[in-house]
Amino acid sequence: MQPEEKLNHLFEALKAEKASTSVADVTSWIQASAQVTAPKSTSKSIIQKNFFIMSTIVTTLIVGGLLFLPGNKASKRTPPEKNTTKESILDTSASAVKQASQIPVNKEFTENPFIQPLIDLGIEPLPFMEIDNGSAINQLDPFRSTQHSLRTNNQSNAGSWFSSNDNLQVDTLFSGVKKVVFRGNHNDKIMIEGSKRQDVSFNYNFENKTKGLIKKKSKCEVTYEIKDSVLTIRSMKSGNDFVVIGIMYTKESVTFKIPDHIPIDIQTDYGDISANSLNGCLVQLNTSYGDLDMNKCSGSIALKSNYGDLTLTEVSGKIDAHTDYGDVKGEKIMAKEHCVLRTDYGDVDAQLLNPIQDCTLELKTDFGSIKSKREDFSVEGKQFKIGVGSNKISLKTNFGDVIIR
Repeated sequence: MQPEEKLNHLFEALKAEKASTSVADVTSWIQASAQVTAPKSTSKSIIQKNFFIMSTIVTTLIVGGLLFLPGNKASKRTPPEKNTTKESILDTSASAVKQASQIPVNKEFTENPFIQPLIDLGIEPLPFMEIDNGSAINQLDPFRSTQHSLRTNNQSNAGSWFSSNDNLQVDTLFSGVKKVVFRGNHNDKIMIEGSKRQDVSFNYNFENKTKGLIKKKSKCEVTYEIKDSVLTIRSMKSGNDFVVIGIMYTKESVTFKIPDHIPIDIQTDYGDISANSLNGCLVQLNTSYGDLDMNKCSGSIALKSNYGDLTLTEVSGKIDAHTDYGDVKGEKIMAKEHCVLRTDYGDVDAQLLNPIQDCTLELKTDFGSIKSKREDFSVEGKQFKIGVGSNKISLKTNFGDVIIR
């Protein structure tokens, strides 16, 4: 028999069989099942409610502990001891503003700079010396001074001046001086004048003018010292002038007024030197880069320049004038014992007041010519020597002409 046929026979048998279960039985089964499952759902809901309540309580305790914990700690702090000492009254109007931008500090330390002891030990404060702010301090005026020294002792006195605001002016007198010595490095003009007074006058002016963008400007200092009646003055410049964009003009001048018969020794690196009306003294003038000009002077005279011209007018005495690169010119020269006018590269032109018979005259040039503009003799060639007098006069150049008048 086929499976389909067997299945059909089974359905027919079931249909023919009388039902033994009624509708009432099914209803009773459903009601009994509801009664059994109801206690389980009720207990589950009770457990859920209890869990929610416990969770809420725990959460509330945790949050409350976090919120009230700092307050509890603060409340447990011991209160500061009450200061029984009387606080001094201070003006804190200025300090309050300053403390606003600084780290907060304890009020006790700001108002009482010294810690007050709890027990009075009877200690007296140390006798500190009070300084009078109004006490006068003697200083030299850097612009104009008539004081002689900053410090003195039995053998010498000395002092100095410094430039301020790119300017320095000194005008002072020195007494009891028997010799003057000056040393400088950058002096535009040095002037020495004869004087009938007994004191030595010294005037110094320094001015530094700038316009534009200046990176660095130099300053100057003038020092002096008197020792064994010898006055030594030095002018020095510190730093270098550096202009980024603009113009800089520096002016520096020195003026001496010196009595007769006082020896003079002047030396500078850069600058011209002029001397007027110096009588009966030893004069030494030396400049590395600059001209020398002497007018109406007498005595023992020595002039030296490395790069510059020498000019002598109405000068008498022992004369020694030499330049390496420059001309030498003399007018109305009266030589006594000897006179040397010399240059290495340049011309020598001299007008002599001495009679030729009183002189031993030597003229020489290596590359140039010798010319005479006098009526008492004439010369030719590159070297010439005449006379046997006591006044020895020498006019020489290596590269240039020699002219005698």
